[in-house]
Amino acid sequence: MTEISGTGRTTDESRTNDEVWIVGATGRVGRGVTARLAARGLTVVPVGRSRERMVAAGAEAGLPGDTKVVVADSAERIADEIMRERPRVVVNTMGAYAATAPVIARACMPGGHYVDQANDVVAVEGLLALHDEAVRAGSTLVTGAGFGVLATEAVVAKLCEGRPAPHRARVDSVASVAVEAGVLSAA
Repeated sequence: MTEISGTGRTTDESRTNDEVWIVGATGRVGRGVTARLAARGLTVVPVGRSRERMVAAGAEAGLPGDTKVVVADSAERIADEIMRERPRVVVNTMGAYAATAPVIARACMPGGHYVDQANDVVAVEGLLALHDEAVRAGSTLVTGAGFGVLATEAVVAKLCEGRPAPHRARVDSVASVAVEAGVLSAA
């Protein structure tokens, strides 16, 4: 997991509410994140393209029937809603992170926080490029919070255990494209 931590300036915390928005809440990962956060008593708001699917996913996750949902069909529209509503945290499981992460993460600033599960170099580097902006805004941006980065970094960490740190490491991996074959899929 890669994190950009905003510690550079104090922000007006009253500008954010206590909501945690799950972008892509009807997908497999989005549903799982929604359920886990709801079980912890957090105020979770499903975000996606279809109100009916989000209400159904919210009910499956244990959210109350009158739970707020945000209907938006693009990263730009989601960003507009984030800037208007000011959630405390936005979890992006929408995908296409190289395109969606910078738009959504910038909308979280100042003072809001962003998490995604990107696992490709272009997307991760794109979000990391926002480091200075996030620090100035008092926001935290986390990329690579998914299994792809964990699986590859864990292998390197284990292989390097008790040895001098390498100058460079390369790990090639292939993601599973299996559909819902259980809690973690066929992968």
